[in-house]
Amino acid sequence: NDLTDEEKAKAKQEAQDKAAAAKQAIDNATTNAGVDQAKANGTTEVNNVNPTAVAKPAAKKAIDDALKAKNDAIDARDNLTAEEKIAAKEEAKAKADAAKTAIDNATTNDAVTQAKNDGAASVASVNPTAQAKPAAKQAIDDALKAKTDAIDANNDLTAEEKAKAKEDAKAKADAAKQAIDNATTNDVVTQAKNDGAASVASVTPAAVVKTAAKQSIDEAL
Repeated sequence: NDLTDEEKAKAKQEAQDKAAAAKQAIDNATTNAGVDQAKANGTTEVNNVNPTAVAKPAAKKAIDDALKAKNDAIDARDNLTAEEKIAAKEEAKAKADAAKTAIDNATTNDAVTQAKNDGAASVASVNPTAQAKPAAKQAIDDALKAKTDAIDANNDLTAEEKAKAKEDAKAKADAAKQAIDNATTNDVVTQAKNDGAASVASVTPAAVVKTAAKQSIDEAL
């Protein structure tokens, strides 16, 4: 029922008051016609008592508002993929639906208020953790570290050549992370991760200075 116990009690009291007033009008009537009129008026008045549910609809509206606010907050999270946003919204919707059921099952104004507050807090508690993008960025960091270690281990390179190669690898890693940030779906994140890791791995600096110097020595022989 949409009415709380308090709303039902108020409506019943209103109906009883109207009935009492009608009976008083009947008592005060002096003719048959007057009695009939008082009876007809009283019956209409009693029948017109049609209480409007206030507490439960207001509580459900508060839950709807909480759900909209949560959905808007989820949509504003650029670190979440479309799939992660959908999952979070489904969780929030389930909590909102449970809150509305609790509101429907409540029988008193206080119970409705409690169900509303608990439900709004439950919806607000949905805080999805970004997984796809952070994991993809970690993969890029791992690829960059592996490439940097390989560059450092290449004794054919001079310090300057190593520094230049590391800068190149870092730029490719940064570009990959930007592509990951710009991705909106899990598949696009994965593609950006794979492309980025391959791009970082492709950095293969040529040992120019030492090779040229050795060449000069060979030619001098």
